Amino acid sequence: MTLEETLQKIHPLDEKAMEISRKRWDSIAKPLHSLGKMEDLVVQIAGITGSPDMNLKKRALVAMCADNGVVEEGVTQTGQEVTAIVAENFLTGDTSACTMCRQCGTDVYPVDVGRAVDTKVPTDLKVAMGTRNMVKEPAMTREETVKGIEAGIEMVSRLKAKGYGLLATGEMGIGNTTTSSAVASVLLDRPVEEMTGRGAGLSSDGLNRKITAIKKAIDKHQPDPKDAIDVLAKVGGLDIAGMAGVFIGGAAFSVPVVIDGF
Repeated sequence: MTLEETLQKIHPLDEKAMEISRKRWDSIAKPLHSLGKMEDLVVQIAGITGSPDMNLKKRALVAMCADNGVVEEGVTQTGQEVTAIVAENFLTGDTSACTMCRQCGTDVYPVDVGRAVDTKVPTDLKVAMGTRNMVKEPAMTREETVKGIEAGIEMVSRLKAKGYGLLATGEMGIGNTTTSSAVASVLLDRPVEEMTGRGAGLSSDGLNRKITAIKKAIDKHQPDPKDAIDVLAKVGGLDIAGMAGVFIGGAAFSVPVVIDGF
C-alpha cells in the first residue's frame, strides 16, 4: 500500500470502545483510577483497535536496519560493518533487545531497509545500499524516503495478517544518532548542540565532528521543518523512515505501536 493510500485510512480513536473500556476499569474492585497510566494506555489501545476486547498476547519488535553515509565524516566510534553484524545477530537472538524480548514473549523481526551490504536478513523491502553522506548531498531522494516509509507500512500489514496485536519499533544502523539528532534539531527548531550527544560513546573530538557535520548538512540543504519527508530525505536515514512507516501503518491498520528510542 502506498503512503498516500495509507494516510487515507487513518481515523480517530474509537470513542465507544474507549468508553466501554473505562467503565470496565471502574467496575473492578479497586480505588478509581488507581492504576494510573496503565488504565489510560489500555483505554487508548481499545480506541486504536476499535474494540474493548483487545488481544495483546502476540507481540513483535520490528528492527529497521540501515547504514548512513555520514559515517564518512568520523561521527562514530565503529564502522558500518557493525550494522551487518548486529542485524544478523537479531536472527540468532544474540542481542540485548532479543534477550529482553524473550523475557516478555515478543518476537523479533529485523528488516533490511537500507544496509550497505546484504546478509541473511530479508532484503525484499530494501530501498538502497545505505544512504549518501548528508554533508555532501541529501541523504536520500524524496522517492527513496517514501519507499522507506512504505517498507514500515508493509511490515505492519504483514504482521497484522499474522495475528500480531502489539508492535514495537527498533533500529540498527551505525551513524543513526547523527541523523536522528539532525532530524530532531530541524523539526523541533532547537540548536544542534542541544540535540546531539555522544551516541555509543564518542570522544570529545568525535562529538565535535558530529556536531559540525550536522550543522554543515542542515546549512547546505535547508530542510523544510514543515515537510517531514523533506527533512528525512535531506538529513535523515532509511531506518528512521522505516520506523515512521510502522507508526503510520499502525494508525491505519488499527495496530497499537510502542514508540521508544531517541
